[in-house]
Amino acid sequence: FNWQKYKSPVDETLKQIFVLDSLNIWIGGDSSYILYSSDKGTTWEIQNYNANFEITDIFFINKNRGWAIENGSNGITVLNNILSTTNGGKSWSRKRFRPDDVTLYSICFTDSITGFIGGDQNMFHYTIDAGENWLPVQRDTSIFSQYPVRKIRFINKNYGFAVGGYFDFGGVLWHCSNGGQIWSTDSAYADPFFDMVFLDSTSVLTIASDIERSYPNAVFKTINLGSTWTFFEIPFYGVIRGMSKRTVNEIWGTFQNEFIYSKDFGYNWETISTPDNIMVYDIEFIDSTFGIAVADSGLILYYNLLPNTILREGEHILEDFELFQNFPNPFNNSTNIKWNSPVSGFQTIKLFNSLGQKIDTIAEGYFNSGSHSISYIMKNSLPSGVYYYQLKIGERVKTKSMIYLK
Repeated sequence: FNWQKYKSPVDETLKQIFVLDSLNIWIGGDSSYILYSSDKGTTWEIQNYNANFEITDIFFINKNRGWAIENGSNGITVLNNILSTTNGGKSWSRKRFRPDDVTLYSICFTDSITGFIGGDQNMFHYTIDAGENWLPVQRDTSIFSQYPVRKIRFINKNYGFAVGGYFDFGGVLWHCSNGGQIWSTDSAYADPFFDMVFLDSTSVLTIASDIERSYPNAVFKTINLGSTWTFFEIPFYGVIRGMSKRTVNEIWGTFQNEFIYSKDFGYNWETISTPDNIMVYDIEFIDSTFGIAVADSGLILYYNLLPNTILREGEHILEDFELFQNFPNPFNNSTNIKWNSPVSGFQTIKLFNSLGQKIDTIAEGYFNSGSHSISYIMKNSLPSGVYYYQLKIGERVKTKSMIYLK
């Protein structure tokens, strides 16, 4: 997988990402830094700073209108500020949220005036005046309904989902179907949830996490907008703080100094180490070819399947994505196949017959960017004829024909 490390303009830990569209991205972190990019992460500017505070969530409804939570301490009391902007973050207004000694974790709006916040100390509130005033949301009477709310997001105007819980005490899932007027407690588990991912218009997935690594992670999923949930444990231990989908079937999460990912709609999972084993906190994919993750020490990681989207000083990315003609061709036993890869990552070359049926896998695995070649021996059981070999790197595919003569 092609994750590349980049140093942002700050040195503090970066913890939150909000992606509005294919170009506009905001990042929040310690010292209440908010970074903004209008060019898909090529350049970043600092929009906010406040020592001894951190940004715990960011949300925009359009390019200009956005909010953020600023949480910190004056040395005695835990304080929260609600930041808001009407000019894309060029300037932020700051309004103190009370009561004190509450930690807010998430903020979410469904339009320019209707929003929701969640945190600990029974904090699950809404506003209908763009954040000037906040009132408790109506929840069911489940004994778990008052647990801390870690993340709130809406899949559409009516259906919203929230996840949360306490470490070593319990995790909770909530959903609403009426724009947030009433929230139902869907399920509870031994460990809390920190983020969720919307797989399609009706499906949501989240993973329970244990900070002490005493119990395995558990995947919870609904395919009917929260009416029912299924869950199963997976053989991994630790905290998954951020989640995002790359494709309909491929889901990623931040897993301390690793990424955890599934390629089959969340049923089976694997992990890979981050570059230099740095600690990552949040992840977002803009599309299937480009993703971003934030980490310690002001570091940003980019997942980039298309070359030259981001090109920094001292780096060279091969521009050619090329599959060459095999040699010799025709051949009667073995032949050499060469290709150029613009990126490092998982790559395959597969062999097909004239009917389009897969015959064999010529190459499969992780390859660095650059030129590669492989010697392939044809199976003796195959008849003479025209065959096709296909290179696939991410979403990019090239195919050429070869002639096999016995």
